[in-house]
Amino acid sequence: MLSLDFLAGFTIFMLALIMVVSMVPGLLAGLESSGIDYDAVAYRTGVILVEDPGWPAYPPWELYGEAQKDEIQRMGLAVSKETPNILLSTKVERFFEKSPSGEPFFTPDDYRKRVIFGDIPYSYNFSLNISNPDGSYEPKQAGDPLPPGYGYIRRVVKIKEPGVAEIGSNVAYQTETPQNPQNFTVRLNFSDLLGPERGPAYRIDPRTEPVNVTITNFDAYLNKTEPAAESATLKDVTFWKMDPTRPNPRFTRIPFSYDTVNSNLYTLYVNGTSDLHSLQPDVPVKSSISLVLKPAATSLFTLDQNSILDIRFNFENDPPQTNITGTHLYDYVNVTHPPLKTAVLEVAIW
Repeated sequence: MLSLDFLAGFTIFMLALIMVVSMVPGLLAGLESSGIDYDAVAYRTGVILVEDPGWPAYPPWELYGEAQKDEIQRMGLAVSKETPNILLSTKVERFFEKSPSGEPFFTPDDYRKRVIFGDIPYSYNFSLNISNPDGSYEPKQAGDPLPPGYGYIRRVVKIKEPGVAEIGSNVAYQTETPQNPQNFTVRLNFSDLLGPERGPAYRIDPRTEPVNVTITNFDAYLNKTEPAAESATLKDVTFWKMDPTRPNPRFTRIPFSYDTVNSNLYTLYVNGTSDLHSLQPDVPVKSSISLVLKPAATSLFTLDQNSILDIRFNFENDPPQTNITGTHLYDYVNVTHPPLKTAVLEVAIW
């Protein structure tokens, strides 16, 4: 009888002890330190910015407009996860973008939700000082002025900028028998551009960076017959695509708002002036043509790694005023890629 009473009492004692022990951490929670390691938060934020490309990856988050902000999950600046500390210029421009009135494109809540990832409404200051070849610095900044005390991290980074296909006078692109209409093609073969033999830091990727085509010395392509032409009319610029993996592949014209000027999708300048033209400019060309096709446009073309994209410059005069012809390959031989720029990223959190 005594042993049964002892066993029952001991069991009740152990259950009570277990309950007390489980409750002690909760009772002492209010006595723990309430300090926040702001340096750790700044370090984590810096890692997200310089080691993560962000999400969505394609189309990349930097192409999303005001209406699609909710679809952005992370705003990383890296070219890819394989290239930490190498940032993509288009991501940097979008991250620090400001409206003509000076208001940031992203709100403080956007930065907190998609970069800092904290339940606490942290204050922040992001700054990026980009070194230019002439020794000057290009500062970019987002956030509030720095207080007396804050968490801080500094990262030295490189910035990848898009290449340029500059086409000067070349006899290979001149025909002896000009026709009407006359066209000149710039061709992008995505299977070559996106091949695995080149790392992301040195890869030409039209899906994430602008395609820049500049035709200089256009006067060398003017028809020299009597009477000599002083200009040639650029009727339009059209886009064509082909998938070589399909049976009987052929180029098809891409539907696009060719008659609408939209600097978010492309810019077209003629003769070095600052006047923006649509892709149906119908203007005389004397000296140069500069076309920048932005990733926001190529994302609308439904291109993949097997695609071939043609940009066709079409000239129309009667009689023909230019002898420019042929196909210029937009590839690693003909595109000049600027060296990576050095920059310093500083993240402050408080």
